[in-house]
Amino acid sequence: MQLQWYKTAGADWCQLGDVDLAAIEPHGVFVVWQPGDVGRAPAVLYVGSGTLRQEIAHCRRDPVIGGKADLRITWAAVDPRDVDGVAAYLYQQLRPLWGEVPRSGPGQPVNLPHRA
Repeated sequence: MQLQWYKTAGADWCQLGDVDLAAIEPHGVFVVWQPGDVGRAPAVLYVGSGTLRQEIAHCRRDPVIGGKADLRITWAAVDPRDVDGVAAYLYQQLRPLWGEVPRSGPGQPVNLPHRA
């Protein structure tokens, strides 16, 4: 499955705190990460799925994730029937530092955001 990972009009990844929740697709998956810099590799912090507006708002309020500055986020619309499998694949491939391991069966392969 080929996903359209969201970027800003300038083709940059969005900052978690700057996302306009009203403009987000209703269902899908998202990835939150801390960008790397000199001497530090990027780190995927969280892979989320479901009702995007609600789940991303929850991430912003979370003291572990929402309290960090300079976090990036991207999301992709996914049919609700496929969300669990896609989220499981993203979790398996990206190995986020926080979050629950998806309980669904085998993951549904998709293109990863860093290749978008």
